[in-house]
Amino acid sequence: METGCLNDHARRSDVRGGHVIRVGPEFAGEALSILREAAAWALSRGVGVWADAELREGDFLTAAELGQLLMGFCGDRPAATMLLQSSDLVYWPDAAPNTALYLHKIAVRREFAGHGWLTRLIDFAVNDARYHGIRWLRLDTLCGSPLEGLYAQHGFAALKEAPFVAGSHLMIRMEREL
Repeated sequence: METGCLNDHARRSDVRGGHVIRVGPEFAGEALSILREAAAWALSRGVGVWADAELREGDFLTAAELGQLLMGFCGDRPAATMLLQSSDLVYWPDAAPNTALYLHKIAVRREFAGHGWLTRLIDFAVNDARYHGIRWLRLDTLCGSPLEGLYAQHGFAALKEAPFVAGSHLMIRMEREL
């Protein structure tokens, strides 16, 4: 998938008072800030989503350069972030190329929580996948966490396979057919 050749609709998704766009490396630090805030909030509720060591600025700079870093804005204020990738060699190593888009590092700044940002991010991914003729959205998440239920509400289903260990987390894979 070439991310530099997307139409305007795939680049920007205006939905219910906010918009999601692909952003460049200048937003890597802001994305990390949103992710760290969300991780700290989740941890305060007993859900260890990401360790700080898993959130490296270099990874987000690279993702932005590849057109994989998305940011949701409420006006001009960054509200949410996500990585949208055309492959995932870690969690989906056997997947055929160009058959799915992979959602990673989804987070919403707390002040914008509960205002539909997960839906906006997923809608962007759906539109991008459809534009490129891709029929699957895929992600990995913590097994048994509230996140699993949130993704299920957005049409994702857990694969019928045993959970697996990744680092110190028990994970599942989920997908949504378009």
